[in-house]
Amino acid sequence: MSEFAGVPSVVPRPVDQLAPLLAWLRTGAAAGQRLDFPAGTALPDGRLDLCKQQLGPEGAKLVADALADAAQRHGGAEEDLLPVRHLLLGTDGLGDDGAAAFAARTADTPVRTLYLGCNGITAAGACRIADRLRASPQTVRALWLKRNPLGLHAGQAAAELVAAVERLRTLDLVQTGLDAAGLAVLVDALLAGDRHFERLYLSGNPLGPAGAEPLARLLAADRTDELYASAAGLGDSGARTLAAALRTAPPGRLRRLSLASSGLGPDVAGELVAAAAHAGVELLDLGRVRAAGALSAADNRIDLAAAERIGAALAAAPHRLDHLVLTNTGLRSREAHRLLDHAATAATPTRYLLGKGVAGSIVRRLDALSADVPPPATAPDVAAIRSVHRTAPPPN
Repeated sequence: MSEFAGVPSVVPRPVDQLAPLLAWLRTGAAAGQRLDFPAGTALPDGRLDLCKQQLGPEGAKLVADALADAAQRHGGAEEDLLPVRHLLLGTDGLGDDGAAAFAARTADTPVRTLYLGCNGITAAGACRIADRLRASPQTVRALWLKRNPLGLHAGQAAAELVAAVERLRTLDLVQTGLDAAGLAVLVDALLAGDRHFERLYLSGNPLGPAGAEPLARLLAADRTDELYASAAGLGDSGARTLAAALRTAPPGRLRRLSLASSGLGPDVAGELVAAAAHAGVELLDLGRVRAAGALSAADNRIDLAAAERIGAALAAAPHRLDHLVLTNTGLRSREAHRLLDHAATAATPTRYLLGKGVAGSIVRRLDALSADVPPPATAPDVAAIRSVHRTAPPPN
C-alpha cells in the first residue's frame, strides 16, 4: 500500500494477539469501565477504540465477525443498551478489501459511528462500503474517511455513500483528494436527495476558488449546520462567493463555519465575518490549521482596517456569532484594541481567540466582556471518535 497524506504503512499484528478482545466481544457484555486489551480499548460510552492497533484486513474481519455474532445474540435490544456503538479503526492498514469486508459483517449491527480514517481506502473501496451499508438496518450516523486516497473519484464515491446511508448526518472527507468537480457531484447528490447534514468536513482538499460555487449552493439551500472547508485554497474570490451566499441564505441554520488557512486578505476576511454574523453563524474559524505547513496552506490576514470592520459589524446589531477565531492572522495589539473598542458597546458578546502577539491587558478585557459566553459544545458524533490511541484532533 503506497503512502498517502503522510499516513504510514501498517504491518499487521499476529491475529492471536486479538484473542482476549474477540472473546470479550462475543460475550456481548457491556464495558462498565475502561477495558484495555493487548489490542484495543473498550469504553463505557460504547466506543471500541482500535485506532493504530495494526489490525490489518484479517484482524478487522475477525473483529467484525465477533461483533456480528454478539449482535445476533442481542436480537432486538435497543441501540443504547448494546456494548459497542462506535467503531474506531483509524490507521489500521485495512485497505479496500479489509474495509469492505468489515462493513459487510457489521452492516447488521447497530453501529452508529464508523471511523475509518488513514486506511488506504480508495474511491472503489468507498463505493464497496456503500454497497455493504445500503441493505443494512441504517443505523450509521457518522462516517469518517479522513486521509484516505479517494482521489479524482472522491465526489462520486461520497455521493454513493450519501445515497446508501439514509441516516448519515456527519461525513468526513478531509484530505481525501476531493476537488471542485468532485465536490459539485457530491453537492448535486445532496440537493437532489433533499438531504440535510449536521456537519460536513471537507478541509485539506484542493477545492480552489472553483470549489466555492458548489459550497455556496449548499449554503443557499440551507443543507448543513456545520461546514469545515479550511486549507482548501478558496482564496479571496472563493471566500467572496461564500460571503454572498451567507448574505442570502436562510438565517440560523449554519452554526459553524471553518475557513482557517484559506489565504484570505484583510478586506475579504472582514467581509466574511460580517456576512457570517448576518447569517446567524455561531462559530467562525479564520485561524490556522495544524497541517497548514504540510498542506502549503496560506494564513488568513487581518489588518487595522479589517479589525475595524469586524468590530463595527459585531457591534452594529445583535447577532449569534459568539466565537471568532483569529489566531495566526497577523493580528496584534493595535488591531485587537479596535475589536475591544467596539466590543465594549456591543449588544451581543463575542469570545475572540487571538493567539500570540496581543497584549495581555487587551485579552483580559475582551475575555471579561465575553465571560458569560459558554465554550463551544462538543457534538455527540465528535465525542464518539475521541481516541485513547490516536493523538490527532478531529478535523476542522
